Amino acid sequence: MPKRTIALIDELIRLGFTNEDFRVIHHMDRATLAAMRSYCLRLDAFQAGSKNELVREKLEFILREFKVQGGPRRALPGVFKRLAERAQRGPLSDDHADDGKQKVSIDRSLPTAKIKVPAARARQGGLVLYATTMKVKVLVAPGFFSVETLDPDDSNDRGYQRLLNHARAKKLADYIVKGQDSKDAFLPTSVFLATDKSIAFDEASNTIEVDIAEVGPFSVVDGQHRLEGLRMAAEKDPRVLDFEVPVNIAINLSKIAQMCHFLIVNTTQKSVDKSVEQRIISRLTDALNVEDLPSLPKWILNTVQKGEVERAVRFVDFLNTTTDSPWYKKIQMANDDSPGTSINQRSFVKAIVKYLLTANNPLPVFNDFDKEKKIFLNYWKAIAAILDDENAAVLYKYNGVELFCKFSIPFFVKLQDKGSFTVQTMEKLLRDCFENVEGEYGGVGHPEWWASGGKASYMNAGAINVVSQEMSKALHKASMNTSIEI
Repeated sequence: MPKRTIALIDELIRLGFTNEDFRVIHHMDRATLAAMRSYCLRLDAFQAGSKNELVREKLEFILREFKVQGGPRRALPGVFKRLAERAQRGPLSDDHADDGKQKVSIDRSLPTAKIKVPAARARQGGLVLYATTMKVKVLVAPGFFSVETLDPDDSNDRGYQRLLNHARAKKLADYIVKGQDSKDAFLPTSVFLATDKSIAFDEASNTIEVDIAEVGPFSVVDGQHRLEGLRMAAEKDPRVLDFEVPVNIAINLSKIAQMCHFLIVNTTQKSVDKSVEQRIISRLTDALNVEDLPSLPKWILNTVQKGEVERAVRFVDFLNTTTDSPWYKKIQMANDDSPGTSINQRSFVKAIVKYLLTANNPLPVFNDFDKEKKIFLNYWKAIAAILDDENAAVLYKYNGVELFCKFSIPFFVKLQDKGSFTVQTMEKLLRDCFENVEGEYGGVGHPEWWASGGKASYMNAGAINVVSQEMSKALHKASMNTSIEI
């Protein structure tokens, strides 16, 4: 347990946890994180029930609640101090419930670090699963589980879960609480937990013994909304703590394998945000030749091996994070709800895969991502120089992305012939093209056409195809010599 406390301190410090926050839960004079860490380094174990063990449980609670609330991306000033105060007075003793009623104060600490439960063992290839049931008071105990939430701002982040939907969790909590009197609350779907460690199976008694200090916290592969809903329900009605929940536990499952299983569960059985799915596929492509991946459905494996989604995600990341990009901070990334964005990652990645990373687009022929991303950025700089008058809002929405990604195919072919992909060359060629667009869509090269409520706002898929065709004709017309030899 001292090792776990050291790991908790290191992670919390990295996230911004300070000595002042720590003093809320540790009242010794001159208590500091460094002193606590140094003390733990000298110990092999904490005495059961000691204050040091209680400090570890409080640190577990603070870290878990911080991640549940969205992690560093959504952290508000003073968040750690508030969580430390909650941990100090009891994790389930918030002053008031969402409905204004007094919440029930419940001690969530486990009576023992080990839990013994009946279980059935299932082997699926190399995967070992234990099917069991656990009471809510076990599942919501400090340090029992953690949620690996995907952080779109950290390219090295290994999380994969979507953001918690509190409204969805509250809806389940209300249902569970309502069913306590009538005893008809029904929750048959199992929670899927995983650990990269081993848990012994007793064949004689068909039981498993889980040592939370050694194995925990479990990663939640599937069921974070159920767990949060049950936690919220237990706050309102302590009877929920004895409610039993079906649980599947996968053992000896690496973090990358856990990510794979999350993707499998959430794309073959239920829907998951496509932006989150794209991020996971991108990370699996990165890991393809580095780590051992479990068996994946053929369509997922094909997507991972092609690597198109991974490349498209990198294009989008580059456009969204480069300060002189017209797209700087305009793209809503997976698990991101920042204001001021105009299109989501899902739509932009889909358009790039569909139009940029195809055999008839010369851009991938460079086989040099640094060149390719700069060319794509130059393309949007040239477009913005002509059309963005600070009122061309639709240019940065789905219609603008779909049209200009589609148009990049003939446009880049022309640039390849010229041998120049500079912003200046692109801007001149675009202006010549726009001047030669005729008929109903002749205004496509004017900023007012792209204003909110302008003609671009009302384009459907068919209209986008027609505009793209008209622009292609104009492009050929603009670059054609006045006299030709036959």
